[in-house]
Amino acid sequence: MEKMDRKNFVKVAGAGSAAAAAAAGVPFAAQLVRKEGDTLTFSAKGGLPQEKLPSYATQLVEGTVNLASGTGTVTSRIVAGHPGEGSLIGLPGLSRVFRITKVEARGERYRLGGVVEDRSTLSRGESANVEIVVDRKKGIVEAPLAGHKVSLPIS
Repeated sequence: MEKMDRKNFVKVAGAGSAAAAAAAGVPFAAQLVRKEGDTLTFSAKGGLPQEKLPSYATQLVEGTVNLASGTGTVTSRIVAGHPGEGSLIGLPGLSRVFRITKVEARGERYRLGGVVEDRSTLSRGESANVEIVVDRKKGIVEAPLAGHKVSLPIS
């Protein structure tokens, strides 16, 4: 067995991470906003911070909602790295699962109302009630992040 020095280790680890990240990125790119019958499925991601600074993290928002019953689930998580990198490293305390309890549809715009499933993940002052807007015409999803609303491009 060959002796592995630091340089070779970093090359091997980097190649493995890149392959894993590429494999993980496939489902996100494949899921656009789809409306099949009464089901709305969407995926959006965007870099953080959003303002004129380099992105060092990515917010991913994905959901499936039954439009007839007005129920569904939406997840939001923050991962390390630029949106194009497809990182698998989630940042602690920033993942949320939203239980959707109502849906308002106006043309290509869907307003989803719901609550955070695990309230222990909320920051001080952050509301458990959420509103998420999926706008197919504009190609964006407006979702909560630490008590603020951010606009993410549909991926």
